[in-house]
Amino acid sequence: MSRSTHSTLSLELGRLKDPLVYAGEFRHALDAKHRVTIPSRWRGAKKDAEFFAVPDPAGNFLMIMPPPEFDRVKSDVEANPSISPADRRKFIRRFYAVAQLVSVDRQGRVLLPEEYCRSLGLEGEVVLIGSHSRMEIWNSKRWAAATLEEDEVFRRVAGEVGL
Repeated sequence: MSRSTHSTLSLELGRLKDPLVYAGEFRHALDAKHRVTIPSRWRGAKKDAEFFAVPDPAGNFLMIMPPPEFDRVKSDVEANPSISPADRRKFIRRFYAVAQLVSVDRQGRVLLPEEYCRSLGLEGEVVLIGSHSRMEIWNSKRWAAATLEEDEVFRRVAGEVGL
């Protein structure tokens, strides 16, 4: 096998092992039972995908995390020396207490917890946002306001990194 063929093969195999990257913005209707369709490219190859639903601590949106991302949060908290052991325990306890496991059905929908839909204003059209290692589900009006508010920061940071 030539060196270039070997490099190409390694890249292709590496891509298969890489975790899914959630990117893009999608608008979908939340039905009366609080189900929303997850974009097919975000569901991965598994037909019975599971995620953890966790409300944003600031109360702006619902985070939908695949299990590896959910586990990473706990690991990062445990490894952070600037967080006291007592605060680590309190955070982890609360993080796990508010998390709910949600599954993708055969139609590609997840059933969102009713109490989170109510507290976050998720009804009618919602916006699904890719955020690299997780997805976020926003109330469409709240997303529009956040986008306007964050636009200047986005442009400034894009300039700093040469985009």
